[in-house]
Amino acid sequence: MVERAEEIYQALLNSGISEKELTKHVNEKETEFQGFMTKRAILYLIAKEHGIDVDSREDKEILNHIAEEVIDYNDSAIPISSVLENLRNIVIAGRVEAVYQVRDFVKKDNTPGRVGSFQICDNSDCIKVVLWNESVEIMENELFKKGEIIQVVGAYSKKGRDGNLEVHLGRQGNIILAPENVKIHEIVELKVSENKSSEPSSTPVRESKEKKSKWTVQSLYEKEGFVRFITGTVEVEFFKELTLKNGDKSFLFKLVLSDESASIKVTIWGLQAVECVKLITDGDKVKLSNIVIKENSYTNEKELNFTKKSTLEVLG
Repeated sequence: MVERAEEIYQALLNSGISEKELTKHVNEKETEFQGFMTKRAILYLIAKEHGIDVDSREDKEILNHIAEEVIDYNDSAIPISSVLENLRNIVIAGRVEAVYQVRDFVKKDNTPGRVGSFQICDNSDCIKVVLWNESVEIMENELFKKGEIIQVVGAYSKKGRDGNLEVHLGRQGNIILAPENVKIHEIVELKVSENKSSEPSSTPVRESKEKKSKWTVQSLYEKEGFVRFITGTVEVEFFKELTLKNGDKSFLFKLVLSDESASIKVTIWGLQAVECVKLITDGDKVKLSNIVIKENSYTNEKELNFTKKSTLEVLG
């Protein structure tokens, strides 16, 4: 790691950047990321900003993986049963079970408006989806009909007039008809084994209330979809700051979760990666909640993936 940092540092100097200027850039990045980025990652980012190709084979594999994963809404999708009131940027998928009549109305500013709705179901629950104005046009598409699978991206949840929970498509939201490779969420129900240890935790804020229950990692390899929680010990693989193809910055945290039966890789993206890397060290026992198990399209291996509702707790 140190040698790699020195190679990037020298490549920057060879490009014509003075040592004084480079030191200034490094200090600015260290302040910006508040100490949660290694020197190598900072130098890597500076090099990319100056158009210097310093990608190692590992870097290129990760960036290729990002190119596939950032457009895969399955990573952000949650089962319908996990939709709670007042959520934002929801991604769900399901089969259309009922379509309701589109209604025209007049808005408060005397302009015409339209509202349409339908019900979708996955393997965990069903929910009503409400569309407004131009978004209603998707319901007139020949691919939109009862029995078809669709994906709802960028919705928000609220209580309807009947008091039942609904999801409404946001202004920047989208309905994807006949999505490719979409997987209807399945609740993973595994046998619970009892852990009789009752030793109190020295860090109660980070303690799980379900310390007596744990899943078997080996069993997850036969499953796919939503996992309510799993416990095990962790080993950190790496934490990286990355530049996506669209120019946005992101973070990637990879770790390995193990119990007495097997081990499985865990992938955490974005600000969640930053929060989690601050919490854990090698050998910690943790509980991961509301996660998704899926096959990594780049490595073809099963992995646990964090969603926006996923959490990590360090157990005492």
